[in-house]
Amino acid sequence: MKKNITRERQFLINRLGYIRTRANLSARELSQRLGFSIAYIAKFENGDFSIPAEVLLNAIEICGSTPAEFFSDSISEYTDTKEVAEGYLRLSDEGKDTIKDLIKKLK
Repeated sequence: MKKNITRERQFLINRLGYIRTRANLSARELSQRLGFSIAYIAKFENGDFSIPAEVLLNAIEICGSTPAEFFSDSISEYTDTKEVAEGYLRLSDEGKDTIKDLIKKLK
């Protein structure tokens, strides 16, 4: 990591590298899909420059992710957490109360 890179920027670099790799895209291929030179993403991931928010959002989409997942605290647990939350929301009020009681007992 270069010394002049902030922690926040390093987060963006690391997270983009993670979702890009997960999508089986090389930095070169992602750069091309974004419409930039073949070294664009590699240079960003090396900390050579920042990219505009619009480009980052487009890259997130190309990599098959969402901003919510990209910026989540734990990207590896995001899908499980989202699935549980969506399941909870589909429950009846009685079902929700049962889940809340169970969680209290598990603490």
